[in-house]
Amino acid sequence: MDIQSRIDEIKELEAGLLSSPKWSDVKVKSSQTKKVDDVYVQLITMKNEIEKDTNIIINRKLELGRMINKLSNPKHRTILRMTYINKGTADSICYDLKMSRTTYYRLKNEAISALEEVI
Repeated sequence: MDIQSRIDEIKELEAGLLSSPKWSDVKVKSSQTKKVDDVYVQLITMKNEIEKDTNIIINRKLELGRMINKLSNPKHRTILRMTYINKGTADSICYDLKMSRTTYYRLKNEAISALEEVI
């Protein structure tokens, strides 16, 4: 969800960059004038920062996936992947795996303990 919100932010910034030629020489009139070039620079800087943040998030997700893959128990890998990588809810995971919520939480806690040992 975080990655998608950042992608949406980038799209909005790009849309602003594309529509900005309609601006006049001075965008904001106040005690300080802001030139269109300054606005472009700010928008591009914001876009670059969001892209850097997004890359960090993606790399963390990849690293989590690699750590989960190190677990020997396939049920543990499945529970953690469905919970933290695919962002499934407890109810949806229980439904998909045909298990009770009690079993889900027990396996999830076991999997987290096993993951802590891997880390």
